[in-house]
Amino acid sequence: MSTPDQQLAFSARFLRRSFALACAALLLLGSSANAGSITVLQFGQTNPADVVTATEIGVTTTLSSAGNVDGGGVSIPVIITNFLGVPGVLIPAFETYVGVTSTGPASTFSGQIFQPFSGTIEITSGIGGAGSNYMTMTFGPNGSSSPMLSGIAGGNSASLGASQPPNTLVLTSDFAGLAPPSSMTIGFSNVSPPLSISGTSTASFTAQNVGTVSATIIPEPGTFCLASFAVVFGLLVYRKKR
Repeated sequence: MSTPDQQLAFSARFLRRSFALACAALLLLGSSANAGSITVLQFGQTNPADVVTATEIGVTTTLSSAGNVDGGGVSIPVIITNFLGVPGVLIPAFETYVGVTSTGPASTFSGQIFQPFSGTIEITSGIGGAGSNYMTMTFGPNGSSSPMLSGIAGGNSASLGASQPPNTLVLTSDFAGLAPPSSMTIGFSNVSPPLSISGTSTASFTAQNVGTVSATIIPEPGTFCLASFAVVFGLLVYRKKR
């Protein structure tokens, strides 16, 4: 029959091996997860009467979520229907455009309008970016592959897209680490008046919007490894004291 010290020694060896194997498995999981991306967010507007407003002033056009009936007049109430790869959820949230502005002139090609944009779109539990951050999308200029607002000239739909690579797109969330490859598509419908160019920039319009975001979810094995190490270390210290 083994003594208490022998039992503790066996437990320590077992936990040390378990700790090493768990860390290795989680690190391998992290490596395999980085191989591709999944849909991490899908949302649509709660009230179809709310609008994204495009305002053209001189050589720039700005997209804004201000002026909607959200209780604060700065955000659009939305419903998240897919979150971190889990479809079928129904999470109420608010969408806020922050500094979403054109960074270069609009152009036409094969009947479509293109214009580079940068800025931030926040999907949060509170109005105006307050509360929990479900998803924040920050995108910026990157030469010829900059994030683009595009749509058929004279049409009633458009989209704002960014990806990383090759565009500059940074995704953050309070609920998971996110990494490239990643992409963002904001779809605009009921564009009114129809999409056009005024001078050198996209003309003013209003529209409803929906969004889809894809990314690689980063597993965080470090927390588990540290907790396992603390258990092993505590047992060894206890054994030494005995």
